[in-house]
Amino acid sequence: MIINQSLTDQTQAPSRPASARARPDSGMTESGAAFKNAWTEATNSRQSESVVNVKRGDTLIGLTKQFLGANVNKFSASEIHAMAIDIAKSNGISNPNKIFSGQQLNLATLTQANTLNMLKTRQPVVESVQINPTSKHSNAQLLEQTLSRAVSKGYVDPNELSQIRQKILNLAEKHQFVPDDFATMSLMESDGLNPRATNGNCHGIIQFCDGTNRGAASVGFNGNAKDILQLSVSEQLDLVNNYFDKTKLKDQRKGPASLDDLYLTILSPAVRGEKRAHAPLPIAGRQANILYEGRDPNNAITRNSILNGLRHNARQRLSTTVSSLTGVSE
Repeated sequence: MIINQSLTDQTQAPSRPASARARPDSGMTESGAAFKNAWTEATNSRQSESVVNVKRGDTLIGLTKQFLGANVNKFSASEIHAMAIDIAKSNGISNPNKIFSGQQLNLATLTQANTLNMLKTRQPVVESVQINPTSKHSNAQLLEQTLSRAVSKGYVDPNELSQIRQKILNLAEKHQFVPDDFATMSLMESDGLNPRATNGNCHGIIQFCDGTNRGAASVGFNGNAKDILQLSVSEQLDLVNNYFDKTKLKDQRKGPASLDDLYLTILSPAVRGEKRAHAPLPIAGRQANILYEGRDPNNAITRNSILNGLRHNARQRLSTTVSSLTGVSE
């Protein structure tokens, strides 16, 4: 059974004015009100179909989209993915990748209240980034795939999905990097936004390392780096913001940061001055084999090998997620 038919199939939100403002009487943005209206229309029009019998070949994502009906295009791929996860939980399905022909699912258990709680924090700036074709963030498909994957793996609570997305987009805007590059980096460092990722010395979504003048110490965790593992993804993103300020990511160049500059800021900020693509970089310690030239730890790490390694790792992890979600109902 497939919970997500294709993580590259991005459901785009319709264009809404970037100037949407919060309504003083409700505290909800116009986009949030539009979501509420869309969800109300979807649930009202599909009440008679809220309980469905699974047929051979059905998927949770497909059934969720069917339930949304004509309003499906008003939700992003990661939002629909989160709804499917919620349906699985509400129906007592421990493995959302396995549903069976003849099984009954109650889709109405994905209540308006729960779904609004998941998405009500979306702000107009995020909407404008998603729908503005001239924005450098307009096609953040890899970020959406990484967020969907993080929800399915339990790294990100569906109720915090829009908040996490917004924080990443705000970080990208402030520090001038591409959101997809942040997703690529996180797939290497923490399997894609896993707040509990650790190698014993480095911890969290970007692997804050213990030690004097290391990442953890720079954000206030000198000597207690493991405490970072107790923080949520949202709280760790606040540390990332602080870390990028301390390491002056935005000040390193004119224009947006490249993927290799972004990763070197996390791995070893001191070596960013070496700009040649194939020059050996003096990076201390053993790194993942995939980051070395030829994926051989006996060779050097270069900017070129970092780019190749990060991109290969992202493709591998995301494709593995897709392939693990290809079992249809029997």
